[in-house]
Amino acid sequence: MAVFFKYTRYEKQRGVALITAMLIAALVTVAAVAMASRQTLDMRRTGNMLEADQAYLYALGMEELAAQVLVKDKNDTGDIDTLVEQWATPLPPTTVEGGVISGSLVDMQARFNLNNIVDSANNNQQRPNQDQVRIFQAILQQVSQVNEEILISPFMANRVVDWIDTNLNTSADGAEDLEYLSAEIPYRAANQFMASPTELGAILELTPQAVDALMPLVSALPIPTTININTAPAEILMTLHEDLTDSIAGTLVEYRKDTPFESKTDFEKKLQDLLNDANFRIDEKLYDIKSDYFLVSVDATIGRTNLHMYSLLERRNDKVATLRRSIGTY
Repeated sequence: MAVFFKYTRYEKQRGVALITAMLIAALVTVAAVAMASRQTLDMRRTGNMLEADQAYLYALGMEELAAQVLVKDKNDTGDIDTLVEQWATPLPPTTVEGGVISGSLVDMQARFNLNNIVDSANNNQQRPNQDQVRIFQAILQQVSQVNEEILISPFMANRVVDWIDTNLNTSADGAEDLEYLSAEIPYRAANQFMASPTELGAILELTPQAVDALMPLVSALPIPTTININTAPAEILMTLHEDLTDSIAGTLVEYRKDTPFESKTDFEKKLQDLLNDANFRIDEKLYDIKSDYFLVSVDATIGRTNLHMYSLLERRNDKVATLRRSIGTY
């Protein structure tokens, strides 16, 4: 015998109410989860911002500490800068509130100043400075010799000249606007001093591998500068004169560890002894025993935030000014 159930109107309404209640509960749950996720994301974003600000402030503090060290060094040692002074000792990783910070000072006049390559006398940036071009060509040749996979032609020096000088006349094997505008992604030559040695990456046909190899040997300072013979590596010392071999440069580096050069005369006398030539001379306009420009490198790790800051400092007498800062790369 078949049994038939008859739903009342009330029972039908109760079923609809139950489904509606379940749907509302599901919507509320989804909304709550979304709000909680958004809140977590906002909290993490805020935390990251606070950590980044804290790391930046620590980096600024390290920059100020470096400036004070440079001023103290100037007062203590006078017009001489060597690698045995306090500023040349890196700050090891040091625990601070919320993380770790470390830093170092690098003498930027221990490197070749790319902006030396044009003659800036009387604000004239039209002519290449041939002595400086020769030095840069020697650096290019050294990089090619040390790194067999990197081949850099000396004519790249002419392209750097064209990149910096204010005229649009193309040097032999150089490159000006016409060549750069013909590239797959066109752009113009800067026609002004380089603000950073990373601008080498924009020089036509200079590979990223070559730029990476050159970076430890070059700088881009706002005015023409000399090379500090007390801090320059052997690779740079060799470029001061064609008669300076890697062996002689290495000997100079070892000698100055215990006996830094206190004058240009001391430097020349040592070279005359090494070369057994009492008449040997190097153009005094190319080098010095002191420096005015230093790079502060700071690494700060606060929580999940890692910050790398670079600050270019200029020291004049008892004052130090920050010329530029960059985050991530110099």
